[in-house]
Amino acid sequence: MKGREPFQLKRVLVAYNLIMVVLSTFFFLAGGQHTYLGDYNWFCQPVNYGTDDNSMAVTRLGWWYLLLKMVEFLDTVFFVLTKKFSHISLLHVVHHSTVAWTVWMGVNFGAGGQNAFFPFINCFVHMVMYTYYCLAAMGPEVRKYLWWKRYLTQFQMVQFVVGFLHAAVPVFYDCGFPPYFAYILMGEAVLLFFMFKNFYDRAYKAAAAAKAAAGKSASSQNGLSRIPDFGCSVQATYHLRNGHRQQEAPAAPGPKSD
Repeated sequence: MKGREPFQLKRVLVAYNLIMVVLSTFFFLAGGQHTYLGDYNWFCQPVNYGTDDNSMAVTRLGWWYLLLKMVEFLDTVFFVLTKKFSHISLLHVVHHSTVAWTVWMGVNFGAGGQNAFFPFINCFVHMVMYTYYCLAAMGPEVRKYLWWKRYLTQFQMVQFVVGFLHAAVPVFYDCGFPPYFAYILMGEAVLLFFMFKNFYDRAYKAAAAAKAAAGKSASSQNGLSRIPDFGCSVQATYHLRNGHRQQEAPAAPGPKSD
């Protein structure tokens, strides 16, 4: 990849992200039907190790959900093919690998129960997230309307807070859910929350502060004071010299085009 141009994958990326929206919606609705949109207790739900129809359906969906997490590694492949290497951050790698590992562990040793909550809300978050990616992949004519990117990051952070609080319930209230699963889920939520918060602070708060500082510095550089243009066709610029304000002549108009 070093000596070649980035692949132009606009249509592929739009299709991929649209498929991920559909799959996330399916798992949210199908998984919810057998869990939290069905008979699950929202407060604390034990794992049912039985072979009844609902428990087996939850287990099967869990394995398919794990496969979906594997498919999401294509995000990294597309970043490489389009040479967006800055997107392959520590957050990106840890997020994908950690979630895949905890899903495998949950399905393998305790499908359903309290373990089903985070995949349930995560599918809803991914419905919104991949919708954003799908629109962004359509190009700059659509991307300029995606002003809500920072709120998507906030939405992702909220899911980790909610996931942590929900996972903590079995630690203090015995409903038959294995506590060691709760500690693992809580640890994952804390790790990802602070990694996302670090990204958010660098991407938005630090950038906004730097932009404000740069604007303030530019306006006062070299003793130059610019008077705002209140609807005038020519904006006058003034230098401060020896305590007196002197007006510069406005710049000559540009060449006339045919």
